[in-house]
Amino acid sequence: MSEKTGDVIKLEYDFDTSKNLEVYMPNLKNWYRVTSREFRSFNGKRRINEQEFIGNLYKYGTNKLVNSKDYESDTPVEMSWKSVRRPGENWD
Repeated sequence: MSEKTGDVIKLEYDFDTSKNLEVYMPNLKNWYRVTSREFRSFNGKRRINEQEFIGNLYKYGTNKLVNSKDYESDTPVEMSWKSVRRPGENWD
C-alpha cells in the first residue's frame, strides 16, 4: 500500500539487510538496533554484526546520495514526519 503515498521506488542497500544493524546514540551512550531503511540514512557511527560500517549515506526514503558533512551528526538524514490528530481526538 506504500504506492498510495508515492513510495514506488525500490531502495538500494549497500549492505546485507539480514544482518544485525546498529547505530550509536552518543546522548544515550549505547548502540541500538535499527531497520535497514534507518541504517542507510543515519549520519553517525554505524556497525553491522559488531564491525564498523563506512558506506554511502542516503536521504531518508530515497536513493539520493548525500554528503555527511552537510548534515548534523547522529541523526537520520531528513527523516521528517508529521503527527496528525484524527477528528475528535484529544491529546490532553
